[in-house]
Amino acid sequence: MQTALRSSPRFRPPVPRPPDQALPFFTALWKLVDNPIEAWPRAVFEDPHYVRSDNQRAFVYVTEPEALRAILLDEADAFPKDWMFERVVKPALGEGLLTAQGEHWRWQRRAAAPAFRHDLILGMTPVMTRAAETALERWRTAGEGVSFDIAHEMTQVTFDVILETMLSGGEGIDIAETTRQIANYLESLGRVTPADILGWPDWARQALAPKGQKSVRYMKSMMDQMVRRRRSQPPRDDLVELLLQAKDPETGQVMDDGLVRDNLLTFLGAGHETTALALTWSLYLLASDPESEARVLAEIAAVAGEDSITADHLEHLVFTRQVIQEAMRLFPSLPIMTRMCDRTVQAGSLKIEAGSYIFIPLYALHRHRALWKDPDVFDPDRFAPGSPEANRRFAYMPFGAGPRICIGATFAMNEAIAVLATLIRGARFGHDSRRFIRPLVRISMRPEGGMPMTVRRR
Repeated sequence: MQTALRSSPRFRPPVPRPPDQALPFFTALWKLVDNPIEAWPRAVFEDPHYVRSDNQRAFVYVTEPEALRAILLDEADAFPKDWMFERVVKPALGEGLLTAQGEHWRWQRRAAAPAFRHDLILGMTPVMTRAAETALERWRTAGEGVSFDIAHEMTQVTFDVILETMLSGGEGIDIAETTRQIANYLESLGRVTPADILGWPDWARQALAPKGQKSVRYMKSMMDQMVRRRRSQPPRDDLVELLLQAKDPETGQVMDDGLVRDNLLTFLGAGHETTALALTWSLYLLASDPESEARVLAEIAAVAGEDSITADHLEHLVFTRQVIQEAMRLFPSLPIMTRMCDRTVQAGSLKIEAGSYIFIPLYALHRHRALWKDPDVFDPDRFAPGSPEANRRFAYMPFGAGPRICIGATFAMNEAIAVLATLIRGARFGHDSRRFIRPLVRISMRPEGGMPMTVRRR
């Protein structure tokens, strides 16, 4: 393992401090609705598991890697996704890969797998690079030193990539309106509400969020129209066509229009959002750590010179990848996973009783005091080849783990490397260190109020 000697301390991004003890019930309830990670007591970040119970059920927070292996891999069938996940996510994404369970999920996964072959993903690299170059040109046109919300800008970049690679340019999709509707959903139906905590019926939850309901109707109608239109058109070389033609190799089962729509919404919504956030946090961290930024620039110059980033460059941009991996450790795009336990299971050192609610707090797992050295510090070298922290299964899970690991993980990582390398080489990003960036959970982890940064040409 090779690491660079540093002349300055590593950057420690300011984050909310966990409470020393469990919060009182109603305070914890408010925090869980407002920003769940701020309700987790210090024990979640230090102990292998933490249990909080009421008179009816146990809520178990698990950060022990061996226990997570049992929950997500060895005994995965005993831990289906819980009712809360279905209430929050399923209204928008229906029965697609992210929300389906059991055999209904398994056959979809088999059918969709050919769309994510490694060679196909590598072939998409020029589209990813062009989307980043388009953003650089847009910023140059705006003038030197202009401030942009980089979170919004990265959403536009990754949305452009999704539209071009998966939807053949997104014919019939209003980009600005669609991104607005996705944001509306995340801020209303896409978060845990008091109606969820109190167990109110779904109709009550939806009635309290008319803006979110409108967003769901808009997105589903948009995709329904696209699927119907594409059924009557000649085939194209994109994800829509692959899903229209997808067939389970074991049973021959195909996707109907509704299932094609649900999976397109999954890839459109979750696919661009997670990569956009990884890029946002990466740019923030590099702007705060000039030495790491200089190493990225030196690596890009050595690997690509002045040429555009291509598929051949990606595997050689080792430190650039490490930066993204470390950004996803500190600020995982999906900070919480949830499960139900439907039978009593011994998971690592923990016996989990049937009926327990399982929280896998990825944000805490990635900052756990027993698993990581200086866990709150930005240190890309912890992912250097040969580092003992680099390949720790079930301690680092930005894309999940086990059979349900994100099907688009390779696509997302390649895109993040190509875009980050292109942007860092083309522009300097400045961040006001006096401004506290609060990580806020709305299914994904986003910076509250966006990520304002100044952009200057290199």
